[in-house]
Amino acid sequence: MLRIPSKLVFAIIYAVLLSVGGLILQGQSVISAKSGVVHYIEGDVTLDGQIIVPKFAEFPGIQPNQTLATEEGRAEILLTPGVFLRLTEHSSVKMLANALTDTKLEVLSGSTFIEVGELLLDNSVTFTVGTTLISLPKTGLYRIDATPARLRVYEGRAIASTPNGQVTAKKAQEIDLEAPLSATKFDAKATDGFYRWSARRAGYLAAANVTSAHLASRNSFGSAYSGRSAWSWNPYFGMYTFMPRTGIYYSPFGNPFYSPAVAGAFLFGRYAWGNSGGYSAGMGGPGAGYSRGGRPFPPHQQIPASSSGPGSSPPIPMGGAARYGGPPSRAGFGGGEGRAGGPAGMRSGPRGPASR
Repeated sequence: MLRIPSKLVFAIIYAVLLSVGGLILQGQSVISAKSGVVHYIEGDVTLDGQIIVPKFAEFPGIQPNQTLATEEGRAEILLTPGVFLRLTEHSSVKMLANALTDTKLEVLSGSTFIEVGELLLDNSVTFTVGTTLISLPKTGLYRIDATPARLRVYEGRAIASTPNGQVTAKKAQEIDLEAPLSATKFDAKATDGFYRWSARRAGYLAAANVTSAHLASRNSFGSAYSGRSAWSWNPYFGMYTFMPRTGIYYSPFGNPFYSPAVAGAFLFGRYAWGNSGGYSAGMGGPGAGYSRGGRPFPPHQQIPASSSGPGSSPPIPMGGAARYGGPPSRAGFGGGEGRAGGPAGMRSGPRGPASR
């Protein structure tokens, strides 16, 4: 009987998966047309008072004048490509306009995090809290609380405007929106459960980006990203991820998002992340990691902690495809979360302790 080496079998299976996955990805990646895709929910989340029932690969959009509200749950919404909106429990936002060139939302209650990874020149994302208009002209990480009304800038720059004037807040500054506008310092390193949950969500999206960017680089679809960013569908994760138009975007939480050009040149090189958090030589599957200078770390060297944001941690360890946790195993927008490398996407039901 002919015995085929196990490494050869793995290589063949891996190549087939990439080829098939590339076709799937090629057919389902999109350039966003509107803001407001409800990408992920936990627990009870409503849209105009109707409970959102998760269905795999179906993502409802928030239309103008509609209100999304969380009860004992949380939600993640995709705005313009590269802009993530996350809501914690007992929070609500109203969509005022969902065009990419003019995205406006009103924060009605609770707390929101806005991660701005990229803003195209012709795109605008603004928020209102009462009579205050908040503009986010730069990439960064922002938190808006409705009660008490407050804006915090963890990274980037924000502008708060009222009929009486405007104030600019920079990194580690906050603005009390219920008093005469002024920017004061706050401790940007002090985090809470909502911050840490947002960081985990950024980690899952970054993990999905690895295969999406690599597959796009391997087929003609990669040319569709030339000069523009996109939300890209990842069939392995059952979720969308952010695809930068060029280079690498580093999330304020420390997670890298690769463009197809960078993924094709570097991601599947000699060194790949291992589950131990270091590097190993040879075929490691999706997730090969490189230093910010573009050169691989030596084998088995520990990944250094990122310094790109408060409370940052190393990227989620990734090795072969099996280490992602596999595809969703239940109805909904994906399985649960709460552990590095696990499946991501929407799920229904209450959150476990790991998500808090």
